[in-house]
Amino acid sequence: MVMVANFSDEQLIIPKATVLGVAEEITEELVDRINTTDQPISDPLNDKKRKKRNEFLYRKLLHGKLDNLPVKER
Repeated sequence: MVMVANFSDEQLIIPKATVLGVAEEITEELVDRINTTDQPISDPLNDKKRKKRNEFLYRKLLHGKLDNLPVKER
């Protein structure tokens, strides 16, 4: 599932997608306020586990299809 936010006045076209619903319109400032207060405290042990799990899922699901990209862009 993917959530898309469009903060411009231009129409957004997403090819090959099924729209399940449309959320009510909110401002970019509200999204920023919610995101800054909702940041979890970083835990080095959890970060290592999450990174290991993400790498496993990457290999399992994508089978190296994005290997040409740097790790940060995957």
